[in-house]
Amino acid sequence: MEMEEMDLLEYWEIIVRRRWMILGLFVAAVVIALVLSLSMEPVYEATTTLMVQEQSSTAQALLFDSLGALPRNATQNYVEILKSRRILDQVKAEVGMDEVTQTWILDRLTIQTVQGTDILRVSMQSTDPQQAQRFVNALADKFIEWNRDTRREEMRSAREFIEAQLVTVSAELTRAEEALLSYREEERALAPSAETVAKLEQIAKLEAQLADVQISRSEINERVSQVRRQLQNQDETLLSSTTIANNPLVMEYQTRLADLEIRLSGARERYTANHPEILALNAEIEDVRSKLSQQVERIVSTETHSRNPIHQQLYGSLVSLEVELLALNSREEALKSILAREEQALSTLPNKELELARLMRDTRVLEEIYVMLMQRNEETRIAEAMQTASVQVVDYAVEPKSPIKPRIKLNMAIAGVLGIFIGVGLAFLLAFVDNTIKTKEEVETLLGLPVLAQIPDVTRVVPSYGKRHARRE
Repeated sequence: MEMEEMDLLEYWEIIVRRRWMILGLFVAAVVIALVLSLSMEPVYEATTTLMVQEQSSTAQALLFDSLGALPRNATQNYVEILKSRRILDQVKAEVGMDEVTQTWILDRLTIQTVQGTDILRVSMQSTDPQQAQRFVNALADKFIEWNRDTRREEMRSAREFIEAQLVTVSAELTRAEEALLSYREEERALAPSAETVAKLEQIAKLEAQLADVQISRSEINERVSQVRRQLQNQDETLLSSTTIANNPLVMEYQTRLADLEIRLSGARERYTANHPEILALNAEIEDVRSKLSQQVERIVSTETHSRNPIHQQLYGSLVSLEVELLALNSREEALKSILAREEQALSTLPNKELELARLMRDTRVLEEIYVMLMQRNEETRIAEAMQTASVQVVDYAVEPKSPIKPRIKLNMAIAGVLGIFIGVGLAFLLAFVDNTIKTKEEVETLLGLPVLAQIPDVTRVVPSYGKRHARRE
């Protein structure tokens, strides 16, 4: 215990003996951190908050219940879509940032999900606070526009298909009504028996159900074709931007490039464009950019990929549509089987009554189909008009007034702590390499002999004595 206390006392004596050096390093580190922080260009951050809503509407659920369901990880998919080249290119064009690259934007763009909610926070860091504000607000607007257009496209496709069917059915209904009227005039047949009318009603209902199934199947086939065309334009995997951004060498080059840009900005204020220091900084920046480009190409060549969220979403929709299509095919076969039995029962009627019954059946079925298509066409129009984006802006970004970087106080505190650690470490290093003898205990330990006497340093004692004597006089 005594030896440990002695060691601790020795450590403390070393620190006390070198206190001015430690204090000097502390002050120097704090001053350097302050100067560097003040010389750095301030960085501002603007944030827009979005909320992902459930994609549901009464009309759409009635018409296409299986076509618009969001996957469970829709929020995470939206995060990746916000970073997609398609959306970012539109935003760059709108805010006048065509000259910057997507990598430059992704380095400064942050999209975070709030855990346990469907909230997205979209943040952009820039030395220009207005640029950061404009970019995140434009990104939110473009993403909502894309989301709304994508959802309306489904309704528009269904409406156009139904309108085309309406034209065809209307023409067929006109021909059937004319044929029925002509037959009644020629054969002077007014109406079939009550039993025949009942069978015709049953067949008309079955035909209407069959037509409804066939129209739904055609709609889904059209939607399947659209999804397949979209899948052809989407890669199954994407290069992970996170993998590139988190690469240690890429981060080092980005930090070095940022430092050089800061130095170049400061130098341009003092020197002309042809000054040697300006030229040297430009050459160094080009060298770092070249190395950064080579590193990114090296990462790309290793084929570090992640799943494409758009491809996954389209593929999930395609699977749902295919399952729905199989169910409709089975229902169509069942209805056709029932209709064949009813047609067989109707064929036992006399020829004139049978022909009249068939003409009346065709007219009635076409009327049912026409009414059904008219109703669905109106519902689809309403659904298309009501269709809104499933993403809503909670708060638009405002122009940031205070920079988030550099954090001067934090930088000074960290520099001060580092200065103290370096000073203490240097003090111990100097004490370790110092092999001079300072105490009688060191002499006894080194020689193994007792100390008999000590001779004082007269050069330190005499001046002190002289001063005291002069004061007494």
